[in-house]
Amino acid sequence: MILMFSAALALTGAVGPGLAQSLRSGAQASVGITVVRISSYFTPDDILQVPYKYRNPSPQTLAQAQQEIRTNAAIRAVLQRKRINASNVVGVQTALNGGKIIYVR
Repeated sequence: MILMFSAALALTGAVGPGLAQSLRSGAQASVGITVVRISSYFTPDDILQVPYKYRNPSPQTLAQAQQEIRTNAAIRAVLQRKRINASNVVGVQTALNGGKIIYVR
């Protein structure tokens, strides 16, 4: 919810990029890459913040995520820095601003 709110504010130009960055949760790993832990979204209201594609990933979605990890050194660095095993990544989504959102189980 916070991520969507800050993205909407940033797109409308209502706030500067500094405020939009500060509105994001502590999941911000580095500029342009955000890690979302799916297990953090347990209530029915919150779970809809994670797209169905990543809550119930298909084999193709998992394969795409692993391919993105293999080809993107910045994602690998963030996963290593946060001590996240690549096999726990269920999806990588490109945000509207060109950044990456990494969904982790």
